[in-house]
Amino acid sequence: MKKITIKLALFFIFLICISSILSFIVSTLFTNNIENEIRLNQEAIAISILQLEQKTDLSIDEIISITATPIYDVRRLEDVDLTGITKEELEKVHSHKITFLSHSRLHRPTIILMVNDSFIQISLHPHNTIFKIVASRVWFTLLSYVAIGALLIMLLAKRVVKPILKLTSATQEVAKGNFDIQIKNKSNDEIGQLTQNFNKMTRELKNIEYLRKDFITNVSHEFKTPIASIQGFARLLQKGNLSEKEKEEYTNIIVEETARLSNLSSNILKLSKLENQEIVEKEVVFSLDEQMRRSILLLEYEWSKKNIEFDLELDKVKYQGDEELLQQVWINLLGNAIKFSNGDSIISIRLEQTDSTVEVKISDHGIGMSEATMGRIFEKFYQGDKAHSYEGNGLGLPLVKRILDLYGGNIYVKSKLNEGSTFTVELPL
Repeated sequence: MKKITIKLALFFIFLICISSILSFIVSTLFTNNIENEIRLNQEAIAISILQLEQKTDLSIDEIISITATPIYDVRRLEDVDLTGITKEELEKVHSHKITFLSHSRLHRPTIILMVNDSFIQISLHPHNTIFKIVASRVWFTLLSYVAIGALLIMLLAKRVVKPILKLTSATQEVAKGNFDIQIKNKSNDEIGQLTQNFNKMTRELKNIEYLRKDFITNVSHEFKTPIASIQGFARLLQKGNLSEKEKEEYTNIIVEETARLSNLSSNILKLSKLENQEIVEKEVVFSLDEQMRRSILLLEYEWSKKNIEFDLELDKVKYQGDEELLQQVWINLLGNAIKFSNGDSIISIRLEQTDSTVEVKISDHGIGMSEATMGRIFEKFYQGDKAHSYEGNGLGLPLVKRILDLYGGNIYVKSKLNEGSTFTVELPL
């Protein structure tokens, strides 16, 4: 397979050769300088013939022999009509005038004159043409032009192709799994843009690889902990010699851990499905304010244990979307608000509709979050330092974020440690 450098060089050399040949032909056909020069030389020869005839005793044949040159042919004409001379031109010749034959460019420039009673023709030799005369003058220039141009093209082609060769080498590294590679290129042309996009691609692939490894590590960790707990307490139950209270306690722990595993696997499946989904499949019109109230009732067991009250200000809103998906959003946000709220506190919920959006605010007065935690709460499996003492697997908020992304919505959070948190959801109408 030919290298791209050779292909480019051959292509541009071919273009140079073709353009040189065409420019030579065009300049020969459409430039009058050479033809005028030939006519002036022929006229000078004709004048010399007339002067020699007047001032010397040389015969016509001797004069013709003296004035003929390697380029110009001087001969006596036996039949002047064979030259294609016109009647007007013939009259000029009979008047002893130097006459140029007005033929097209394709014919050789020719002069006819009359010396005594003989017709003399001055023209280029049959083997000489305007093309040959022009070529004899410019062939070295054209050859030098092609040679120098070819050399420069080969050097420049190598320079132009160098970034592409770097990209080729880099893509081979990426194919091997090396995502740390970056290519330096300061140009802003198409090659420079391609290099920038390649660097961006490798950074994204590196992040994806990091997230994949992190995901596998976290999933294995999240599954390992409850499985180990279930296994340990199941073995204790197998040994016997336990009181009824211990049996009940261990059984409850096993039930809680299995529920935790079930919830974890369910959330992983939901998130995986949503990450491979680009549009909302099911859309119906439903009451968003009623859905908010229903979500609160579904979590009654959790908030009643903490004696939490709700402060509701809900506009009546009809919304078109996937009712089940949006239910997941409110369940996760309300569940977190309840989980991290202090006992005997209040959770405020505001639902407001504008011309183009629906805005939902859920505020609690719980433990709050640090700036560092707020920056990572939408990462899969991430749990802030405070959150480790609570039940959870770090998939609720990433699930919320993905659902809102499908709707083209946004979610914002404001929080301070020990002062509570406010989550604001914006949904386009």
